[in-house]
Amino acid sequence: MAQNITLLGASYTAVPAVTLPKTGGGTARFDDASVTTATAADVASGKVFIAADGTITTGTASGGGSSKNTQVAQSTDRATSSTYTELVSLTCAATGTYDVYWSTFRSSTSGTWGSQLYLDDVMYGSSHTSGWTNHIQNPHVTGVSIQAGQEVSVRVRTRGSNYYGYVGTLTIVQA
Repeated sequence: MAQNITLLGASYTAVPAVTLPKTGGGTARFDDASVTTATAADVASGKVFIAADGTITTGTASGGGSSKNTQVAQSTDRATSSTYTELVSLTCAATGTYDVYWSTFRSSTSGTWGSQLYLDDVMYGSSHTSGWTNHIQNPHVTGVSIQAGQEVSVRVRTRGSNYYGYVGTLTIVQA
């Protein structure tokens, strides 16, 4: 909040800050700290700020915010089968609702290809057979309820035994 001040006999109203000359050149700005609402407990430990009373204060807070589970699995395994073959998996660390992302790659742009999300060896939702851009598909499934300890995996089917399908990454992000 701006303050009313008197400087060298002159009065000024609603002054938010003053800039004064420094010895040796330059200027120094002094702002009204009374607008500060943070306390040391609100500011990260070791970070310095000006408290509402104008004192230089060091923060004491640790952590902050809510933590959400995010996990990533990577794979270079490949499938060469027209039936769904597991290529990447992870074990969920925390029960919750998740967004699930993965990237599927294929060795040919023709024929029938697909990827499928599984939870503990049970197919989840529909298989993803469309959404290909040339050799890659990036499915995103929202609102997936996953329990701690549950296996999350992606399986791929190729157009035949002479073709390769890959899942490079599987990511789960707690919503």
